[in-house]
Amino acid sequence: MGDGAPARMAAGLSRYADTVDVAGVAFRLVCRYPKPRFWARSRPEFLTTRRPDVTVAITYDDGFRRRARRPAGEETVADAPRVRRHGRRLLVTTGYYRATVDVRRGRAAVRIAGGFGVGNLMRTLSALWLLERDTLLLRVGPAGYIAVTPRPAGTTTHLTPFVDDDGALPVSASARAEALVISPDGAEPVSPAGGARALAALLPAVWQADRRRAAVARTVDLASQIVGAAECTTRRAGPSRPAGAPVVG
Repeated sequence: MGDGAPARMAAGLSRYADTVDVAGVAFRLVCRYPKPRFWARSRPEFLTTRRPDVTVAITYDDGFRRRARRPAGEETVADAPRVRRHGRRLLVTTGYYRATVDVRRGRAAVRIAGGFGVGNLMRTLSALWLLERDTLLLRVGPAGYIAVTPRPAGTTTHLTPFVDDDGALPVSASARAEALVISPDGAEPVSPAGGARALAALLPAVWQADRRRAAVARTVDLASQIVGAAECTTRRAGPSRPAGAPVVG
């Protein structure tokens, strides 16, 4: 079979398919069961009718659940991904799923333990594709993640559907973006002298899906660019924008 055979087979059997926009990358989730749809439609503002950039074929496998030895969805199951090269593709594994990823062709075939949701899986897959677009997925506060791309004249910031709880997302990305230019103690905007300190505070907020050397180096470079943009601009929360709208500084 060709590289795309698992994805095509899963899509052909699927009764449920939804496409979610994550900072400009359209992910189409296909599965025979509705659980991925529950996640996709829990934040309808991120649903899109665009042609997908990435197709994620999801298969539930009770064998993973037995190996995890935990009730479905329990927080103690390891979620930190391990990413390694497997031929032309990447193999991404955690305590409850295994994903074969072809970033160049926009495909991912996933086997996940029965009963588990796909929110954390999609956060990791999104981080892989966003890094290819020079974008970092950052946790800001207890409720969620934003995607930030450094630009020559500042940064572009998007809300994402990834949340740690059921709290409401803010009405715009600007409030979240402002936190990126505040010093670690929250007392004052970042200054050039505080650049190293700001970078040290920013890096732990990155969801680093791929921990191989080249990916980490790329992440540090992008984070340095974000801090550099913050040194030149003091951000303040602006007028409300529709969820997902970019804020360009």
